[in-house]
Amino acid sequence: MNIAVILAAGKSERLNEINVPKQLYVVNNVPLFLYSVLTFNQLDEIDYIYLVTNEECLPLIEKYLKIYTIEKLKGVILGGATRQQSVYLALKHLDKIAKGDDIILIHDAARPLVDKETILANIEGVKIFEAVTTAIKVNDTVFNVKDDHVDHIVDRSCLYQAQTPQSFNYRLIKKAHEMAIDKMVVANDDSALVRELGYEVHVVKGSITNFKVTTIDDIKLLEMMIL
Repeated sequence: MNIAVILAAGKSERLNEINVPKQLYVVNNVPLFLYSVLTFNQLDEIDYIYLVTNEECLPLIEKYLKIYTIEKLKGVILGGATRQQSVYLALKHLDKIAKGDDIILIHDAARPLVDKETILANIEGVKIFEAVTTAIKVNDTVFNVKDDHVDHIVDRSCLYQAQTPQSFNYRLIKKAHEMAIDKMVVANDDSALVRELGYEVHVVKGSITNFKVTTIDDIKLLEMMIL
């Protein structure tokens, strides 16, 4: 099976200009979290979708879900205090239905414009490599800055910007999270935990439109692209 885990449990601490958590911000009459959910739902290759959220957002999310028909959505899971904890709680929830070689696609709802090609590339990548992360090459010049002055220019030839989905065999990603708990390892994303376990993570080409909504400028850009 191919199972999508969509994370919508963030608290939007860097986005104070709107009066709701960003996953509930409405663009063109659709809440942000639903854009990626609907994209995954349209793909024949996706079997199940699980949405991870928090107690604050749960009532409104359940209200929105009653409006839309999302056949592949099998459950809404309450996440933890951090992204890492939320993913682990979702993986534990999957214990009874997921097999070791099932593919788990972990995606941030804050990336509403993920495209079908990227999702399919993740699935094909895991079939070959067991662990993949979506990323795009850094094209702009990158400065290392100290005290508001350019210290040096960073060689960008090997620099990539991480995106989601990040996708893995269920057995591997669950083992990586269990290792992190045992060794008290904290990481920014799931690929880092898999690398900590000693596995390589293959890069799947992403898209510049698959950006993460983090600031009010990202909201404005999203509105321009959708409206």
